[in-house]
Amino acid sequence: MRVWWWSPIKVLLITGMPGSGKSLLSSVLKERGFNVIVMSDVLRKRFEKDARRGERLMDYAKRMREIYGEGIVARLSIEELRGREERIAFDGVRNLAEVQEFSRLGDTVIVAVHSPPSVRYARLMRRMRPDDSTSVEELRRRDMEEISLGIGGVIAMADYVVINDSSEDEFRRRVLELLGRIG
Repeated sequence: MRVWWWSPIKVLLITGMPGSGKSLLSSVLKERGFNVIVMSDVLRKRFEKDARRGERLMDYAKRMREIYGEGIVARLSIEELRGREERIAFDGVRNLAEVQEFSRLGDTVIVAVHSPPSVRYARLMRRMRPDDSTSVEELRRRDMEEISLGIGGVIAMADYVVINDSSEDEFRRRVLELLGRIG
């Protein structure tokens, strides 16, 4: 069944601090047939073309928001849909302006993933993505940057919170239970 652009659709918006488990939630959603758009990947594609010399991805994101408004990354992410409007999730919502942009697609459900800072920091130190911080002090600074972007407001407005403080299997069980409640 095709969903036309004017039809209300349920859109999952995933938020959470770095290392909380957003990617793991997204992988479970993909297994369940959701189309997942990772907002940082959308931003990173643009960053690779437009970034200033020596600019960090976070600085680029701030600059984009200053120029085009707080909802720019959501608008760029919506452009990535290209006919994949059914069962959609956006991973990495960072401010309420983005939530507002996504609400134009139809009904939205915000899911926040929460992990204690000590758990997140340990995960990030193991994961070591190119843009990950390399010390606990840098991780705390990154957290403050995320908070300054408005992520706390999105987490506060979440319809559901999934706690990710133990094993991957337990988190997957919690996510599947949540999906059963959401419908």
